[in-house]
Amino acid sequence: MDLRVIDLTPASESQQQRTLDEVKDFATTDMDRGGPERWTYRMLQEPALGKELTRLATPHTMGDVDAVSLQPCKSWHYRSQDRHKVEEWALPDGSWTYAAVFDGHMNHDTVDHISAALGPYLKDSLAAALRSRPSSSALPSLVSGIVKHALEYLDGRLVSDFLNLFPSTEPQKLRALEASRVKQLLRDTSGENSGYRRTARAFGGTTALVSLVDPTKSHLWVGNVGDCVAALGQKDAAGKWRGTVINSIHNGSNPGELERIRSEHPEETDCTWNNRVLGFLAPTRALGDAWLKLPAIYAEMVFKHLEADWLSAEVMEPHVPRIRTPPYLSNTPDVYHIPLRNEVSQMRGNTASPRILILCSDGLSDLYDGYSFQDMAEEWVQVVGQKFDAMAGPHGDRTNLALSLLREAIGGSDTQLVSRNLTVEMDERWMDDTTIIVQRLT
Repeated sequence: MDLRVIDLTPASESQQQRTLDEVKDFATTDMDRGGPERWTYRMLQEPALGKELTRLATPHTMGDVDAVSLQPCKSWHYRSQDRHKVEEWALPDGSWTYAAVFDGHMNHDTVDHISAALGPYLKDSLAAALRSRPSSSALPSLVSGIVKHALEYLDGRLVSDFLNLFPSTEPQKLRALEASRVKQLLRDTSGENSGYRRTARAFGGTTALVSLVDPTKSHLWVGNVGDCVAALGQKDAAGKWRGTVINSIHNGSNPGELERIRSEHPEETDCTWNNRVLGFLAPTRALGDAWLKLPAIYAEMVFKHLEADWLSAEVMEPHVPRIRTPPYLSNTPDVYHIPLRNEVSQMRGNTASPRILILCSDGLSDLYDGYSFQDMAEEWVQVVGQKFDAMAGPHGDRTNLALSLLREAIGGSDTQLVSRNLTVEMDERWMDDTTIIVQRLT
């Protein structure tokens, strides 16, 4: 037998040190799950940590509005379904500010479509209404109605575009369609208005949180469908920042929402289950999600015949037998009007006290587990208000307030926790998509 001896030269002291240097900044974590599995993350120090957060969250500013959006998971499958918009609109009476957060689910088609379509539709509707020169007393209800109509109209278009694929809306005729014909209709990908695109836009879903501020900054409107959160901050008489939640939260954590659905379907004990609509969807109001708004035959056809990487028929089909008296999911928004200063103060040129508007997807509230929504609003406004005051000081630098709030939410000054949340090496998503918009209303 020919034996070969391999001589392994021991590493030098400098080589050993280099090896240690390469791994010294890495650690492992159980991600607070308590199990035996561990994941590696990299410890970052300042300023590298702040730079990494900035790279991932892509902060930007337009006028008085700051925005960030974060999903640190690198997996393509778990890329963010959040979208946001910040725009200045030149309208007949001056420059309006539009800001919106959209939190998609199921796929990217619905949230992409709604986030792109809502702004232009609102802008055109508002411009047409303002050309008639409405009185100041009529403006609040006028704009509130426009916001409500826009959200309901776009959702209605998603559903009607899908229904128009089929030659009939009668369940018996739909069941009589040959499987090959249904597949042909649903799988056609020949353009933006193809059967597949219409189905994907209708069967995916998104929440929407919208704000409008008039040119004089006397009025704020907030429209909401779903479980995003809007908080308003202002200083009290003692100069302390106080925060309040503006909108009702449309998901299963809101007893009022669950009771509303049960009252609409009194004979169906499983219309809400596990604090979800039909045991499936957490938001109780949303745009899209047509299968929760239409007779069961449509869900049966799509889940059986549509092939898409975002559609898991095995997960969704068990919920279809519960569809008996749709709709179960509402598209009705709550719209709020908040006066920022009255007409007399405006005529006298009085300076309004500073206020802060925070809009966010539910990813931010998920990071505050155990807090009530009111407690969250207080916490968020305190963080943003302190940064706002520092900016106003003699040596204050311009700060992206949304980025400051995001940093606090993922760990603040705890560099180890922030490092873990940004760099942990996991194939699955460890935090929800998180989008924050902060507007200075001064």
